[in-house]
Amino acid sequence: MKTLERIRALPAQVGRERVSFLGFITLAHVAIHWFMQLLTMLNPHLKAGMGLNDVQLGGLASMRMFGQAALDVPSGILADRWVRLRGLIVTSSLVCMGLCYWVLGALTGYWWAMFAVALLAAGTTLFHPASVASLSNRFPESRGTAVAVYGMGATLGNTVSYLVAGFLLASFSWRGFSESQLLVALAAAGLVAMYATRMFGGDEVPARKPRPFQELKVLARSPVILVMVLVRSFNQMARQVTITFLPIYLFEQLALSNIELGIYLTPMAVSGLVAQPVMGVLSDRLGRKAVLAPSLAALGLAYFLLQWAPPGPALAAVVFAIGFLFYTVANVTTTVALDVAEKESQASSFGLVSLGTHILVVPAPTLAGFLSERFGIMAAFFFPGVCLLAGACMVFPLRLRGSD
Repeated sequence: MKTLERIRALPAQVGRERVSFLGFITLAHVAIHWFMQLLTMLNPHLKAGMGLNDVQLGGLASMRMFGQAALDVPSGILADRWVRLRGLIVTSSLVCMGLCYWVLGALTGYWWAMFAVALLAAGTTLFHPASVASLSNRFPESRGTAVAVYGMGATLGNTVSYLVAGFLLASFSWRGFSESQLLVALAAAGLVAMYATRMFGGDEVPARKPRPFQELKVLARSPVILVMVLVRSFNQMARQVTITFLPIYLFEQLALSNIELGIYLTPMAVSGLVAQPVMGVLSDRLGRKAVLAPSLAALGLAYFLLQWAPPGPALAAVVFAIGFLFYTVANVTTTVALDVAEKESQASSFGLVSLGTHILVVPAPTLAGFLSERFGIMAAFFFPGVCLLAGACMVFPLRLRGSD
């Protein structure tokens, strides 16, 4: 109850302008995650339609991670150096998303699919550093809560994507559905552009000229940042393995329909609507470590349970737990990185942590595909569990905000 009361009290505490921006950027986050998660629903169709094996499918996910790694730091520097362009950056990210799905639907061949997921990576990476930096600087005293509300937009976008796409793919061809997303993206980009100037106009231009490379060098030497890179990597490895191969398991081995697939994946997204506001407030009140370390350990155990959970309520419960804990770890690690950074380098800090994360995650889906081909699909879920338990051990010695 106290957590919900704190969230309800946020408008009175922080002012209408800041709350309006939080609502705007959260809704934009919904749109971005609609596009980010559509690929999860399309993966079984891409595999069947293009005749891909598990290694090739994992290669598409690895290309997505590589593209994000290549753009993480440049996007962060761009957002920190040209603050007034953040609205344009966020708008262009939605256009990239639409082009990705048009290419997937309209053009054939594995290399066109590689190009499409590179566009998806560009859209993802352009959006997040700019939006997170603007959000963080507006809510320095309640950063964990603000990031959690922003994260709820991601969860809502994921949930809508799984449910709506499942029904639409049952009625329309996957290529036609994919091509139509360009129109959806252009409409969303137009709406964002209408309000971007006013919403991002409140961003404070730094009094001193940003020195991104010097600030990045300082951040890269921080033990906290280095551990956050590893922890986020383990969390994203697990996430990429799940969204790539769990649909394949449900579609091929359990023979679920498109609608059933969407319904089964929905608990993983819905759980974030519960996790993010509660755990975000708790990280502000109890400290980052008190939330992060137990969440990592529990998430690692959930991946081991995924291998043995029988189809039905047990498997749905494990999927729900994975979603709940993934969003908790993702938000708290983001908040820790922002805690460490100076006001003028919030986007660069986010970009640096994301760069390290994506570099380490790039080979994970391909490795999972190899394990699936060699030992069976459940083997793909084993190594993320081990990594997450190791991440919990790394967090315990750290001194994080409010933890000691």
